[in-house]
Amino acid sequence: MAKIMVVIGIKEAAAILREHGMKISDADLRAGLEQKVYPFGDAVIVTSQPVFHIYKPKLMAWIAERSEEQEATA
Repeated sequence: MAKIMVVIGIKEAAAILREHGMKISDADLRAGLEQKVYPFGDAVIVTSQPVFHIYKPKLMAWIAERSEEQEATA
């Protein structure tokens, strides 16, 4: 069985990060990928506009490494 890469866009990735408590804009995420700050995606320069590839499994692993358990409040 062939494996398939799960690639998502900037808006979806930023939304996932925000759901997990990170305050980040789409523009901040783009800049971080261009500067190679985030290891879960690539920015490929095509003509004058970069194309972004964000690998969802790597993004989720990156979030898991940095997440902390929180106690539920009643």
